[in-house]
Formats: sequence, C-alpha cells, structure tokens
Amino acid sequence: MKNIQHLQAGTEENRVFKPLLLRLVNAPDKEVFDRLIAGGKVVFVNDEIYTQLQELVKSLNPSIRIKADDYPAMITEHLKGHDIDTYGVWAYYPWSKRLVHLLDEEEFVEVRTNRNQYKITRAERDTLATKRIGIVGLSVGQSIALTLSMERSYGELRLADFDVLELSNLNRIRTGLYNMGVPKVVIAAREIAEIDPYLNVNCFFEGLTDASMDDFFLKDGKLDLLVDECDGLDIKILSRFKARELGIPVIMDTSDRGMLDVERFDLEPDREILHGTVQNVDPGNIKELTNEEKIPIILQMLGIENVSLRAQASMVEVEQTINTWPQLASSVTLGGAIGADVARRILLDQYHDSGRYYIDLEELIADKDKKQPADEERVNPYTPLTANEMKQLAASAAVQRQPDEIKPDQAIIHDLVKAANAAPSTGNDQPWKWLYNDGVLYLFHDRHRSFSFGDYRNTASFITFGAVFENLYIHALGLGLEARCRFAPVNGQEQLVAAITFGNAEDTATSGEVKSLDAAIYSRHTNRNPAPKSIIDPNKLNDLKALTETIPGAKLKWFTDDADLKGLGDIIGACDRIRLLNKEAHYDFVHHEMRWTTEDAEQTLDGIDIKTLGLSNSQLAALGVIKNKNVVRTINQLRGGKALDMLAKRTIASASALCLITLPNRNLEGFFEGGRAMERFWLGATNLDIAVHPVISPLYIFPRVFWGNGEGLTEENVEELKVLREKFKAITGIEDDLAEVFLAKVAIAPEPELKSHRLPVEKTLIFE
Repeated sequence: MKNIQHLQAGTEENRVFKPLLLRLVNAPDKEVFDRLIAGGKVVFVNDEIYTQLQELVKSLNPSIRIKADDYPAMITEHLKGHDIDTYGVWAYYPWSKRLVHLLDEEEFVEVRTNRNQYKITRAERDTLATKRIGIVGLSVGQSIALTLSMERSYGELRLADFDVLELSNLNRIRTGLYNMGVPKVVIAAREIAEIDPYLNVNCFFEGLTDASMDDFFLKDGKLDLLVDECDGLDIKILSRFKARELGIPVIMDTSDRGMLDVERFDLEPDREILHGTVQNVDPGNIKELTNEEKIPIILQMLGIENVSLRAQASMVEVEQTINTWPQLASSVTLGGAIGADVARRILLDQYHDSGRYYIDLEELIADKDKKQPADEERVNPYTPLTANEMKQLAASAAVQRQPDEIKPDQAIIHDLVKAANAAPSTGNDQPWKWLYNDGVLYLFHDRHRSFSFGDYRNTASFITFGAVFENLYIHALGLGLEARCRFAPVNGQEQLVAAITFGNAEDTATSGEVKSLDAAIYSRHTNRNPAPKSIIDPNKLNDLKALTETIPGAKLKWFTDDADLKGLGDIIGACDRIRLLNKEAHYDFVHHEMRWTTEDAEQTLDGIDIKTLGLSNSQLAALGVIKNKNVVRTINQLRGGKALDMLAKRTIASASALCLITLPNRNLEGFFEGGRAMERFWLGATNLDIAVHPVISPLYIFPRVFWGNGEGLTEENVEELKVLREKFKAITGIEDDLAEVFLAKVAIAPEPELKSHRLPVEKTLIFE
C-alpha cells in the first residue's frame, strides 16, 4: 500500500547490525543521545541499571549474604559519586529503536558470565575472548552462533551467508516475522548484539566467495576455528582446503542424527578433507558441477548408510513432494549446543581429536520395548531343477516322432543352445535348462531361477522361453535345420516347457528374412544409454512391425505422438514406483535382480550389472538410497516416492517411439508365441542399429489387478493401478483379454560398454 511504503526498511537499513554504545560522560555521546531522544528515534527505553548493579555487587561479594536493605549503600559505594543515570553505557539499537542502559563492558561481562563459573573459569573466559571464529551458513550456524555468544566463547565472530530470511526458514531459525527479507547474517548479528553489545561480530553479506575468502580467514587476524554450516558443496570443500592450508580446525553439524564432524587441520596438517570421504574432487572445477553431479559427492560425504531413515526417504521426495532437504528446529537447536560445546573445548585446548560423532536422540531416548518390524527374508519355495527331475519329466512326455526327423550331433546341439541362451530374460534370470536325448531337445523351466514378483503366474518366464526358442529356431535355419516345437506344459505342470525335434529346413516366403536375424543373436542387447530424442525413419518402423507380425496372431502398435508418449511415461513411472515400493518386489530387485558391483555380475553371470543401467552418478547414488529396505518402508509410511516415477518419465521423454506387442490368447502358449514375436522384433531392431529398452512394469503388474484381484498389492496400489490401467487402455486401444507381451522404448543411442552376461552352456545343458 502506497501510504506505508515509506516505512519499509531499505537495503542499507537492513544491513545495520551494530548498536551505538553511548557513554554519557563523554560530551559527543551525550549529544548523540539527546538528538536521538529529541528526534523521536527512540521508541522503547529499558533502564535496569540498578538491578544490574545489584547483581554486580553480589557477584563481587559471593561469600556475603547480602540483604535487600544492604544494596543501596553498597551500590552507592560502588558508584563513588558517579550519577547513576550516566553510569555505564546506553546501547541504542537502531533497527528496533530501543535504548538500553547497561553496565560498561568489564562489569557487564563479569555479571553476564557469572553463572558460567566454574564450567568456564574466568581465565578460560578471558582466553576465549581472544579467539576468532568464522561461521559459514546461518541455519544451524545461527544456533551455534547464538549459543557461542550466550556462553561468550569468542572475541570475534565472522558470519558469512548470502541469503535473506524467508517464511519457510522459520521452521528452524529463531527470529520474528518482521525479519523476513533481512539478511540472515544481520538477523544473527542483531540478536547477538541484543544479548551482548560488546561482542565483536562482522558480517560477510555475499557469503564466502573467492573474493572474500582471504578476508574471512585472515583479515585482522587468522581464524582460530571454522564452523561450516553452508549448503553449497563447492564452498564446503573449498573452505576446507583453505582451512587446511592455514592450519585451522573445522567443525560441521548436519542437523540429522546429531552428527558432528571435527577436522583438526591445526594438529593434522596432512589430514584428508571430510575424513577422506570425498575422493578425486578437483577444487578448481567443483563450482562447474551440476546439482546431479554433486549429489553422489554429498551422499559419499555424509555416509548415506548413517543418515536417518526419514532424511534418506526425504531425498527421494526433493523437488517432487518437498522443495529441499528437511531440517527441524529441534535438530538445529541440538546442533547449536553440540557445535558450541565442541568449539569451546577446541579453543581451550581441551579436546584434540578429529572424527565423526552422532548424538542420535531417537536412539538414545526410545521406547524400551519398541518392536521393530520383522525382518523377513523372501523365501524362494523352489529348489534348483535337477538332472534326475529333468530326465523323469522328459520320460513322461509322449513326443510324436516324424519319419523325416534329423538327430543333430552334440556339437550342433551345443551351438544351438548357446544361441538360444543369448535370448533376453526378466532381470537376466536365465530360467532355462536343457536336456538332449535321442534327437529330442527338451526345454525346462527352472522355477528356482525365475521366482520373482515380476513373474506373475509364470507369464514373464514363458515370454522368455518363446524368445529362447526363437533364437534356436533362427540359428537352426542358418544350419539348414528346422526346429519343430511341441509346446509341452500340461495339467498345471509347467517345468517342461517344450520338446524340440529337428528336420530339414525348407525355403518359405519368410525364412530368408528370418534367417537374416541370426547375425544379431549375439549382438542383441538392452540399450538403456541416454541419448537426445531423434526421429526414426517410418519405413524402418513399418518393417519392424511387419517382421514382428510374421508370428501368427502377433500385433505390434507404434506410439510416436508426444501426448501418448507422455501419458505412457507417466503410467510406466507410476508402475515402476509401485513395484519398487512393494516389499516383495523390492526384495527381488535388491537381492535377485540387481548386481551392485561388476565383480558380482562377473561372478554370478546373471542378473543386471548396475553399470548397464545407463544412469548418471546422481541416479546411481539415489538407487543406493532406495536399496535400503528400511528407507522403502519409511517412504511407504510417508506415502511418498513420487520421485521414483521420474526415471521412467525421463527415459520415455527421449524415446523416438514406444512399441507394444500383443498376442490374441492370454495363456502360457500365447505368451510363449509372444516371446517369439518379441525376439524377432528385437533382432530386427538390432540389425537396423535401433536401441531397444524394455519398459515392461505395467505389463507385469496390471495382471495382478484385472486378473488376480490385487494379489500382492495394497489397497492403495490397486486403486491407483485401476486408474492407470484405464489410461493405458485409452492410449493403446487394447482390451484385457490379450496377452500383453512387450512394451519397449526405441531410440538411436550409443552402444553400451557393458552387456549382460550369460551362464555357460555347460551349466544349462545335459546330454543323455
């Protein structure tokens, strides 16, 4: 409103933080004092000099029981004829227009610190008064600064922060609403001045920068201690390099689990910064790092396994359901106490170690009989399929023999199975086993390997087996053989998948085109590498559609419209989130599907090497957070996790197109044939240098709702999935009676350096 705009404080006024100290026995000070009064600059006056003098004489005579009637004479004697109205100092606070009558510095300090004794002796107080402390960052930093000031643990305090107070800061910064828009350094400095106007406080309004670094550390004397509470990773690291160079100790509180870092660069000049948790960081280019590039460094620095569950869960919510890293006033206040205590003991030469310490109140003060949720391991009900079991199953299968059959030798069968085993499988679980006997090659389902949340009613496995057979069929054509498949599962017995016999291959209208796919069998792979969105020649897409549909009944739909892609990305992302937050699915993801190191992947020769996911360092770091089942449990309790949608959304945003492959019959044979169609498509795409990235979570999780009454899902999951399912059907135009086999992103992307391993043929094939 215009009629009050002139009352708004300006920039210069908002930078005032030092009070005027007026000694009225000095004529110039008396003149300023009178001018303030006459000019209406004083609104509030506090004159409690008499009570301060009472405390002073009591402090000077601790062994005497002073009665109320004794004070007037003792105060008069102490004044030695001085007028009480002009005695001491009048402190004027221009930002609040307050005038306060105080004892002069020496007497003021005596009274104000009297009750510190002997936790802090007078000698220690005087030593502290020679010390210089620098604080960077004024959230936790404000709490530490005020606590240090109340204890009078320094002679000079340098405060650095470029930010101003916002309403959302008031959840942890102790100040009033009237300070919104005021620099945080000024707010802290003013409050310190209102506690003790004799303390020397200097403000660095631009924060700690290259330009101000030397002044902050060295001007008017080198710092004795650095307190790092800034948010910026670059300053956090650069300030430590500077502190180490100058031999200045550093402390840092994180306001989570009461964690305090102490780095004694004064005693350990060669100590690695942040206890060596930050490796290979170039201080020269740290500023150029993006936020995503900084995240892994921050998580490494904090030691993510030691961060509280709520804080880890919150990381997943940042910029999704919350704006930034959360802090609580109680944690900030605790940090103020811990930081001030350790700072004082360092400055008094009472504490000499470096280290990382936790004062976790939730652990120290907790229900004695609080029961943690049972940590149940997901038990695989199946045992590995044995050779004897395979032989018995094969013996029970009545395989009709044909007079024109050919019985390939073991070398050819080995070659065919090797090609077959190059097929994709869910989570690279490779659930196949083989038995060759008297010209018949039997394909078995090892349920021990495929048992997972994603393999609902074995549909994922039978898609895999279709792809496996298709590889074998294609490779056999190249050898002049026709692989004839008898689909074998009967009466619910799904361990024997197929019995395969061989004859001479005949040339057909499609055999030449199918044979050309043989060249791609060993080069086919999942390509998750990020790449800019590009347009793929529509003729290539049409060719892939035609190739896929050479499997009878198979249908392929392309989606290239931006709105459709966005809608499908939202659906895929939500399904990924629901899957990852599901207890059973999360267990499978962590323990069954992922290989968290390349060494693990090379040892097991199955699963997905985390390095093949095409993730940035920040995404890999976030995945490390989600790996913790307790974090996932906490996210579920908070009803969060929306950030888990984002990876799929970003993946689809760069897609040239999405494809959906369906078969008409929703049964195991339909999924098997769908696997054949999927493999033809994928091999064809490989020959065209088109990257394929399956995004199949909707196809694996939707059936639990419309086919299994929400089996394994929460009520909230079911309700959300029902809505997502309707959106999916609206975009794709499909109905529930189809076998939905394959949903994938296609793009033009660079080849991945690492590809999935395969078990050696000798571990999967038995000759009888």
